[in-house]
Amino acid sequence: MKIILGEISPLEDRDFLENDITRSLFQKQWNAGYKADAGPKPDYRKVFEKIRTKTHPEDSDKSISTKFFIKEIDHLREKNRLLSRNYRIWLGIAASLLFIFCIASFIFLSRTSLMEKTITESIAPNGQKSQLVLSDGTKVYLNSGTILRYDNRFGKQNREIELAGEAYFEVARNEKNPFIIVTSDVEVRVLGTKFNVMAYPDESSIETTVTEGAVYVKERMGEESLIITANQKASYVKAKKTLVSSVVNPVTYTSWKENILYFDNENFEFVISKLERWYDVSILLEGKDSIDDRFTLTVKNESLKEVLDLISLTTPMRYKIQGNEVTISYKK
Repeated sequence: MKIILGEISPLEDRDFLENDITRSLFQKQWNAGYKADAGPKPDYRKVFEKIRTKTHPEDSDKSISTKFFIKEIDHLREKNRLLSRNYRIWLGIAASLLFIFCIASFIFLSRTSLMEKTITESIAPNGQKSQLVLSDGTKVYLNSGTILRYDNRFGKQNREIELAGEAYFEVARNEKNPFIIVTSDVEVRVLGTKFNVMAYPDESSIETTVTEGAVYVKERMGEESLIITANQKASYVKAKKTLVSSVVNPVTYTSWKENILYFDNENFEFVISKLERWYDVSILLEGKDSIDDRFTLTVKNESLKEVLDLISLTTPMRYKIQGNEVTISYKK
């Protein structure tokens, strides 16, 4: 009994373990355990049922603990199912919103690219000429010292360009969308034709010469306007702000695109400005502010020296060429 109650002293415990009777009982128990282990194994399910019956006298399926755990498990399972369903719903909504956002962004960026004005420049430096074809099919020839500008809406929303210099146009016809050339003082409108516009900022006039069709020329800041046709020229004099027309030989004003430079009874100041752009040089006149002589000549493949030699045959002048600098001295 003391052993069961845990009241045995260490001395009594040692005497008990070394007692012959105790040893005999341990031996008997050892043998009995060996024999039981050799026999059939117990039904563990029945043992579990007996334990459950002892610990839960009532029906375990209907016990409070069991009901609680079953309720919690069902609640968690339903919550997980709702979360999964809501997740799928929100995932679908998010995907739809993302799709709508992508479409809206594409439309916005497309419209923004059209709304934002980006400028394209085509330049023919002094001493050079160039050609280009615009998106509407119009062919343009640029003379030396010319800048042509147009924005990204050209050919889509308008056919408007800006010109500083000289250009020859072969405009593709479009009656619904006129071709417009904007210069410093004059605006030129056409539907489809061939013509030349000379609008250098340092020249005293702006000239429009028609080789084919009809052209409408209008003063930008005033009321002056007129329509000219083939073999006619419209001249806008900047100082006087006047716009007049005259009959001319178009070849004189358009041959530059064929690398031929014509001077038809032109004053020396005009000749000098043309030669500067044609040969990419700077010409300084000494001895006289201007030369009253007028010149008629044709320049094809001649060098600048050959042209100046030709001019000096009829004009009392001498010249000196140093690189891109030319000095012309007038002899009194």
